Amino acid sequence: MPRHSNQPPRRLSGLLPGLCLAWGLSVSGCAGPNLWTDGTSVSTGKTNRGRTRHPAKLPYKGRGFVVPKRWKDRGFQYGVDELVAAIQRAAARVRGRAARIKLGVADISPKRGGKSQWHASHQSGRDVDLIFYTVDEKGRPLGPPEEMIHFDDEGKPYEKPRQTYDDASWSSRRFDTAHNWKLIESLLTDPTIRLQWVFVSEGLKQRLLAYAVREKRPAWVIAYAKVVLRQPRDAPPHDDHFHIRIYCNRGDRFYGCVDRGVVWHHEKKSFRYEGLERYDPVMWRLMTGLPLLTAG
Repeated sequence: MPRHSNQPPRRLSGLLPGLCLAWGLSVSGCAGPNLWTDGTSVSTGKTNRGRTRHPAKLPYKGRGFVVPKRWKDRGFQYGVDELVAAIQRAAARVRGRAARIKLGVADISPKRGGKSQWHASHQSGRDVDLIFYTVDEKGRPLGPPEEMIHFDDEGKPYEKPRQTYDDASWSSRRFDTAHNWKLIESLLTDPTIRLQWVFVSEGLKQRLLAYAVREKRPAWVIAYAKVVLRQPRDAPPHDDHFHIRIYCNRGDRFYGCVDRGVVWHHEKKSFRYEGLERYDPVMWRLMTGLPLLTAG
């Protein structure tokens, strides 16, 4: 007569550790890189060699902003949650009660990130191109153009050699220093994001800083702007739009998000010692009542 045993068959016993591990992960919420998330966006890799998972999509229009047709047709309105939300908050703040003031939002990233024919960066949902606010010669706000217009150090438009604008009003547009500064200040002071760069030409940077000093804006904001506003060395001068780049948040660094380039002094403790970050995706989920864990 065969012996009875309380031990499971060998084949089943070999599977049990793996089954228990999978069950434990699902219950405990443990996660490994690119395996589990809380359902919010994930930026992986670098801005010039990366991807996005579960990205947020910027609406084509909203309070104080619009995506012009050229960029709407391209379909690069996807980015990490915190950047997409911050763009909308900044646009609404700049608009205030003046309905005519609208920010033109160009490219963020493709839906899954990665390479495109238009950008070397914009691959991981942490870059966005914002079209300058403009006014007419009498200082009245103008809507965003359907193309990016170049401005000199005095805030006047110009055409490059062999360039012709489709916008019939381009020559009457002027760089709107006041509202462009308010946009930058709104992004610099937004507690949910941490700006690494605002790429813009040196001449327009100095114009913005001079305005901020003249208007007696907070000294720390001006000092912050002096650091992050920069004319890039390896790209066009950015005298036709702002290129905003934010740092990885800590959650995304766990999933493989990589910041390339400089880490500013005010960020170093967060990077080295894992100190408290202003943006806490777990607390944000709890405050909004959204679920904390879903399968990735």
